[in-house]
Amino acid sequence: MEYIALVYGGFSGEFEISKKSAIEIFNAFDTAVYQKILVRIIDKNWVAEFNNREYSIDKNDFSFHTEQEKIEFKSVFNIIHGSPGEDGKLAGYFDLLGISYNSSDVLSSALTFNKNWCNRFLSTYGIAVPKSVVFYKWEDNSKLYSEISYPCFVKPNNGGSSIGTHKVNIQSSLKTALDDAFQHDTEVIVEEFIQGREFSVGIIKNKGNLEVMPLTEIIVRSEFFDYKQKYSEDGATEITPANIDFEKALECQEIVKKVFKLLRLNKVARIDFILKGDVFYLIEVNTIPGMSSKSILPQQADYLDISFNDLIGILGDI
Repeated sequence: MEYIALVYGGFSGEFEISKKSAIEIFNAFDTAVYQKILVRIIDKNWVAEFNNREYSIDKNDFSFHTEQEKIEFKSVFNIIHGSPGEDGKLAGYFDLLGISYNSSDVLSSALTFNKNWCNRFLSTYGIAVPKSVVFYKWEDNSKLYSEISYPCFVKPNNGGSSIGTHKVNIQSSLKTALDDAFQHDTEVIVEEFIQGREFSVGIIKNKGNLEVMPLTEIIVRSEFFDYKQKYSEDGATEITPANIDFEKALECQEIVKKVFKLLRLNKVARIDFILKGDVFYLIEVNTIPGMSSKSILPQQADYLDISFNDLIGILGDI
């Protein structure tokens, strides 16, 4: 029997989102090829959930011992949003152990997780991104204040789900927003506010072929697509497919494909945009997007008649 580890949890506030995705993926996973085992990673506590019991993971080789046998993993399905799953740390660990995984590699993960460097890299290839400056927690950032225009967005440079993110309309509110963002990261990115329509587009790699999902338009009931708007029952409205001109949608999908290739991503991504006038501004690249059945990317796949079970099968084909 070959075992696949469905790794969830993480070191950030996105733990609960990861857990929700992991449970649905676990239930959807085809066991014809692999025996699936949930592995929970929280700080230094790594635990395999197997046969209604919990066993400590041996980090020397990512295995665990039951009363009868030693269980080793053939591969890993990574569903950790944030660190250490989405920033490349686990990818490096599994590379050292020679265990295959379905998420992107160390360099691609680390680059996309850092919003500042990812956007700067993509801008050199003609991808439109917001103007931004980065504040560092233990440095004198006073000279940067003059570079900021209002309104703006303040958010942790390495993070997701809009945790610690604020829209700042006036300079007097900036310090409070920075202080809160610094609770979640040592780097904080301040981006120009771009007024426009918000879209999110998934992409998957299936047996070497790239398939771009239809656009989803996100219509929020607050100032921006924050944590509550993303995950509460009365949150944002998500329209799939978006009501947008066909040629314009195709343009966005081509940008998604270009970005996926430029960043050398693996298996899956979801990329967020703001359409201002005639220009799609790339806001963020998510290499481990939410994967509960109601998340944006599975909604998009469903529109293409790719069931949730089939989608998990594609992403788990390592």
